[in-house]
Amino acid sequence: MVGIVISDSFLLVGEWDSNLDCFSLKGVSKIDYAEPISQFIFNEASLSNTLASSLRKAQEIFSFSGKKVVVGIPDHFVEHSVLNIEQDLSHNEHMEYIRWMDYQKGRAENKSVYIFGQIYYPSQENIHICTISRALIRTLKLSIAEMGGRPSWMGPLSSMYLDGKGERESAVISRTGNKYLFLKLQNNIFDIGTIAFSGGVPRIISSTDTSEDNVFSALGFEENNEENIPIYCAQKLGRQAKNAWELSDYRSIIPFENIKLETKLNRLPFYEANILSALITNQAVNFSFNFFEDEGIIEFFFDEVYSETDHIEDENELEKNKEVIIEPRQGIEEPSEEDIEKQNEKNIEKNQKSSVSLSSYAFAVVVIVACFIGFNYLKLQNQINNNFFGFGKNFKIERSGIDKKDSQLNNNAPPLDLIKESRAISTAVIKLLTQTDLNRYNGLTITKSFLSLEYLSGTNPNIENILGLEPTSFTVEATGIDSTIFLWYYSFELPTTEEYLTEGKINKIDLMVQLDTTLTDYNLKYFEQVYTRNQIYGPLLLWVNGKADILSASAIVAKLNDDILLRKFVLFNKADRPNPKAGFYISILED
Repeated sequence: MVGIVISDSFLLVGEWDSNLDCFSLKGVSKIDYAEPISQFIFNEASLSNTLASSLRKAQEIFSFSGKKVVVGIPDHFVEHSVLNIEQDLSHNEHMEYIRWMDYQKGRAENKSVYIFGQIYYPSQENIHICTISRALIRTLKLSIAEMGGRPSWMGPLSSMYLDGKGERESAVISRTGNKYLFLKLQNNIFDIGTIAFSGGVPRIISSTDTSEDNVFSALGFEENNEENIPIYCAQKLGRQAKNAWELSDYRSIIPFENIKLETKLNRLPFYEANILSALITNQAVNFSFNFFEDEGIIEFFFDEVYSETDHIEDENELEKNKEVIIEPRQGIEEPSEEDIEKQNEKNIEKNQKSSVSLSSYAFAVVVIVACFIGFNYLKLQNQINNNFFGFGKNFKIERSGIDKKDSQLNNNAPPLDLIKESRAISTAVIKLLTQTDLNRYNGLTITKSFLSLEYLSGTNPNIENILGLEPTSFTVEATGIDSTIFLWYYSFELPTTEEYLTEGKINKIDLMVQLDTTLTDYNLKYFEQVYTRNQIYGPLLLWVNGKADILSASAIVAKLNDDILLRKFVLFNKADRPNPKAGFYISILED
């Protein structure tokens, strides 16, 4: 499994193997971004440029292809909140109310978010709400899928500690200045708040738990420590900060503790290393918040999550008990001398039989080996005596690693699978942009065999009929005051076995000429060449603005020859205020 930790200025990537309680970490690498992502966390185009580049470097170190990829993020990328449950409302009705509350905050239209909720059973007292940048989730999910990985789980550090540590009740703290944000789970009720210290005395600044005594007791600030709960902190606190929590059940976290390291690790940032450690050991990855899934409210039931672990422990305990029971029974009856003599005779006979069978086995092995050597000797003699050996016209000695390599370098045609993917993407782009209204898209991404889009329309756009494919996922949401306009969400898997557009006639020179003479608002961005075993590719990113230019660029790209491959297409737009921008990710085969 591959794990990725996203921070503001870099990412950590690691790969590990796990079975039951044993985790073996193969390695970890730190990859810096070109610029911090916090300044454009809601801008999908900028995130795609920055994160995708770093993820490609990560892919070169730890291949994503065919592997599950899990992503952990710091809690400052997430807005945490709490909503008390109304027993008469369904999950969907609660979700609508949460969206309405978020709308009341006056969030800017260019700061679109996804909202997730989690209810802790059996209390069902409140909902833990997480709000996170939509652009961040989409960029990570699509980039990982583009590189052949399987986006499996994404969540914040707090969920990995509260849900994945195996503690029914616990708290997570993070320090900001002289204040501490705390998230706690107690009696299956989630609460969040801020606490500060003045002269070593704790003071609650804010809390969703209305009982101040309950907060102090849970965090261990009361003299009666019977009700305090474990407190986790992924940050590296100084001695003075730790002293403030000395009365609490503070659990010091050490990166990669109880994880087998297969290679020596370089010095890593403490906080992010702890997030990666939590990703590796998280026991609730299939039950807790998952930002890679659809928005909605999920239910977390501790007994369900850890029942499998408990079952394994019970089986181990049962085996130990059996051993304890068997041992006394062996000492109940002492055997007589006659029984001992009979047993010795049986053992002697058994040993004699074993020695005979072992000798027979050794002799058989020797015979087989001798036959094998003799057969191959006769075969070699026959080849040497053959007058065609070494003298025929077709005889050739191929130097391993030299002739083979030279022949591969001469074959510089692009792989057939890349050509099929390129034609599949071009075909899908042409079909969608010519048979639908480009201005009604909120987003469209096509990469490899994956297509995802969001379309705003009062009528069904029938995307599945346009593409001639069944969607892998499809949802519709009513929007607007009168709910007569709908958001249509589609995802497709593009098969590469279908017949697509035939090879075009536009080469590298013609491409530049047509772009310059046809388009009015575009720009090109060149990247470092990519060297594969047989080819050299020149990556090129073509950004096009405006509906007319995007349609013209799509028509040009659809006519490219097989030396120019379309690897990815993205479209950014706001359907209520159309201003489309499209990116064509192109690979040019170098001579």
